[in-house]
Amino acid sequence: MIWSIATCSLGGNLEEKLVAIARAGFRAVEIFEEDLAGFRGKPKELRALAEDLGLRIVALQPLRDYEALPEPYRSKNRDRSERWFDLMEELGVELTYVCSNTLPIALDEPEQAAEDLFELAERAAKRGFRVAYEALAWGRWVRDWPKAWEIVQKANHPCLGLVLDSFHCFARANPIGDIARLPSEKIFLVQLSDAPNLLMDPLALSRHHRAMPGQGDWPIGDFVSAVLATGYRGVFSLEIFNEWFRAAPPEEVALDGMRALKNLFDGLGLLVPPLPQGSKVRGVSFLEIGIDEADLPELKSFIHPLGFRLRARHPAQEVELWATGEAQLLLHCPEEESARELPSILGVGLTVTRAAPLAARARDMGLGLVRRSLNSQGLVGIQGVGGTRVYLVDTSLEESYGLCNQAQEQEGQREELIITVDHFTNVVSRWEVYSWVLIYKALFGFTVDPLVEVFDPYGIFYSRSVRSSEGKVRIPINTAEGLGTGVSRFLHSLGHGGIQHVAFLTRDIFAFSERALKEGLRPLRVPTSYYRVLAARYGLTSEEAELLEAHNLFYDRSPEGGEFFHLYTPTFQGRFFFEVVERRKGYDGYGAANTGIRLQAQAYELRSGRPLSTS
Repeated sequence: MIWSIATCSLGGNLEEKLVAIARAGFRAVEIFEEDLAGFRGKPKELRALAEDLGLRIVALQPLRDYEALPEPYRSKNRDRSERWFDLMEELGVELTYVCSNTLPIALDEPEQAAEDLFELAERAAKRGFRVAYEALAWGRWVRDWPKAWEIVQKANHPCLGLVLDSFHCFARANPIGDIARLPSEKIFLVQLSDAPNLLMDPLALSRHHRAMPGQGDWPIGDFVSAVLATGYRGVFSLEIFNEWFRAAPPEEVALDGMRALKNLFDGLGLLVPPLPQGSKVRGVSFLEIGIDEADLPELKSFIHPLGFRLRARHPAQEVELWATGEAQLLLHCPEEESARELPSILGVGLTVTRAAPLAARARDMGLGLVRRSLNSQGLVGIQGVGGTRVYLVDTSLEESYGLCNQAQEQEGQREELIITVDHFTNVVSRWEVYSWVLIYKALFGFTVDPLVEVFDPYGIFYSRSVRSSEGKVRIPINTAEGLGTGVSRFLHSLGHGGIQHVAFLTRDIFAFSERALKEGLRPLRVPTSYYRVLAARYGLTSEEAELLEAHNLFYDRSPEGGEFFHLYTPTFQGRFFFEVVERRKGYDGYGAANTGIRLQAQAYELRSGRPLSTS
């Protein structure tokens, strides 16, 4: 098998694309017509560049709107095919393909389509080339691979075969299992792309939402398995159309492509050597917060009303572990971070069964490893979103960091009302959502929730959440469009993506709120109008609405009757904030219905220049 990627999948000029593709480990590439047209050189010079980079050009694509046209267009197409073959000859490529015709004047005449493709294959054969036929999901008359296969069979030429593209198959709900009955020698090229499950016209979905295998919701493994069942062992090529990928660094997109193929074929048991096996993720061990020493007292005052107390510290360095229940915050003043980085949540520790195999799997997937060490042992971490660290914790945090336990404050028989970390967010640029969905799936075996779209007061907010198999680790991956959105403000402030907020789970939100307010918590203030709307939305009594308002709580209810209560702190120095939540009756979401209101409240807080209080 040969792994390839089409140049239309990346941004940049063609030279930049080819360098990125080669550096990611690809040895084959499809050249997209527009990329060739923009190349500042002759086709033979492009061929030489590809060869210097160790890349084989496996296809020049696509030859559009060719078959089943009336005269004089039919004759003109036969003439222009020779010019196309001239390009192929200069590039040293032996395969091209014809996309099913999309023109309104195209004829619904399969016999003529077969005749045209036979004539094209005859011309190709004389020059040592092959031609494949692909059914576009938005083709005028041919939209499905079985229809394309019928026409290829009618043409019956040895140099004419099929392109099978996973996108067009899934977008049109084509029969995937039936692919296994195709003769392998008639499959000339297989293209792979994924997509989220969105109710959208196939053309719009194709142009804006294609993704690498594993970044969307389609069973790409089933498609590949059906293809392999034919005996096909040729080229598998990534063909992705997505403007966010083209806006991203081409090196990162190419690496994502290689990572996607490794994960896909490893899952099918076909990667040699296989990726190291992962390890079960059991929960969130800690959050690492970096802060200047001068701001440390302010941060301690910020977390104290939430119930956090000093549990351990390093004997020689400014590192302290603050905890309540199973939730732990590691506070320290790192010298290696730039002033712009602080304060920020620098990393998260995930409790795993065994760290070493997970680290090896991450390395083989092209992820950078880091080691945080305050003693001889330390922790292995993975370079996470925006340079944050995802530490792999398979021993106690005190042992890993050499922390000394501290006697806790005596406050009587104080009940710890926070149980653990419920979830934490990754805030990223738009293209990174796809990247991190794949990484969390491929590295940790996380599952992915459906896409959520919410109106931000200054744009639109998108979220895809991943979670561990037992649901003990939940990570909403958030992005937005609009320069004034909360996401954009965070990304601009930090200079890159990162962890913007952490939610803690409590047994009793009202008991927690009552005690936290007494200890100085000033939650994000919720508009009074929200509670009037909430009462109308869910039929709350005036007493229920007033109780929620008295505690500045947000509220959501699932169709099954599950309930979600949550409150937010103000944003600490514009960098991060905390949330405290209570889930009742099996509620499993994140209160998405309230996100727009929360974003408005935070925007108001920012404009006012001070945290809002209830006093």
